[in-house]
Amino acid sequence: MKIIVVGAGIGGLEAARLLAGAGAEVYVVERAQDVAAMRYDQYDDVDADVFGRCGLPVPHGSFAKRDWTFVSPRGGVREMHEANPDLSVDRKELNRMLVDGAKFAGAEMIWGAECSGAIVEEGRVVGIEVMGERAYADLVIDSAGMDSAIKASLPGNMVITRHDDDEKFSVYRAFFKRNEGAAESEFSNKAYLKHSGEQGISWVIRRGGVDDVLVGNVGNLTVGQMHERLNALRADDTGIGTVIEHGQGFFRIPVRFPATRAVADGYAAIGDAAYLTVPMLGSGIATSLRAAHMLARSLFGGVKEGGDAVKATAIQNLWRYQVSLFKAFADHCGADVMRRGVLALDDATLDFLLTSDVLTNDDVCALAKGKMPRLTLGDALGKAFRAGIKNIGKLTPVAAMLSKAKKAARIAADIPRSYDEAAIFRWEEKLNKAVRGR
Repeated sequence: MKIIVVGAGIGGLEAARLLAGAGAEVYVVERAQDVAAMRYDQYDDVDADVFGRCGLPVPHGSFAKRDWTFVSPRGGVREMHEANPDLSVDRKELNRMLVDGAKFAGAEMIWGAECSGAIVEEGRVVGIEVMGERAYADLVIDSAGMDSAIKASLPGNMVITRHDDDEKFSVYRAFFKRNEGAAESEFSNKAYLKHSGEQGISWVIRRGGVDDVLVGNVGNLTVGQMHERLNALRADDTGIGTVIEHGQGFFRIPVRFPATRAVADGYAAIGDAAYLTVPMLGSGIATSLRAAHMLARSLFGGVKEGGDAVKATAIQNLWRYQVSLFKAFADHCGADVMRRGVLALDDATLDFLLTSDVLTNDDVCALAKGKMPRLTLGDALGKAFRAGIKNIGKLTPVAAMLSKAKKAARIAADIPRSYDEAAIFRWEEKLNKAVRGR
């Protein structure tokens, strides 16, 4: 079986390692010139258990993430404490580890190669257009991000999930040298919700003499908005300097529930191309690593049952991968409902929700990881009543949001287990209505 992985993303590289290790002929096509040129000069938080779960070592230089502190639009503060914190992982180290693993397993890395689209013949993806040439394969794994040229080139009769404008997160991120002699801020990891009245977040993570600063909006982020938010962060913490140490850049990541159609004949999306991020925070490393194992198991299952390369990479068999995604990440659909709902709350309600005990520490930790909180409607109303009758009204939209989120997660988990176009269409309609309201 010949497989082309487009983009050296986390999920694509792990899939390349697994599939090459099983005997497939695997090529990873990446536009960067080498692993050092990939744009990830940063740390990202990753579920600590995922490396052992996937049979991978923890990347060199990783350390336990510090607790987050959330700041509401009105200045209310909520600390979060995780008993089992994520790891802060150096993305460059992680990329090197995954590239080395794929190469050691037998995958061939093709650097400096820009893909312009897919080759589709008789309703099946049979390869890619790369640097003006055609490369054919039994399966194309799309690991080229949310704005993948491969996905964009697929014809309309190949139904693959696309994102709306309010399902992207536009981000500016940079690491600033901290001003010498500045007073230490009270909290080392601060996330500002709906910062400066915008539909998004900002954060400051202090690591020694450097501040990791992020400014992000749902939808688009203008340069003017970015500078306004940076000034607001510096007004709150005078230690944030203006000298950039490293890592400056603008990025776009998905913040939505997983793609309901991530597969087609000869095609499978993974990572950001399949929207495998935690909707509340945009982290997708752990989910992408796990998805690679799901995809490999689906392909192995098709081959084990006697299928040739064409049958193993047909949508009927690849649907197993789709089902695995929603069995594992159904809660992401509920978390997406919560994300949309939180951004729609007025500042007073959001401040109350964040600073009261309506959400427990465990609830906040669950939401940050893309899981549903254990809070019930009765619990929420009881807590609000004890906090004062005036707060009951604030709980009405929160209770509705919580109920809607749990419903969306239940629908997501009820994905048709085998490929049946009519049943899948009905399930998609129900899930889109539950999450997006349409």
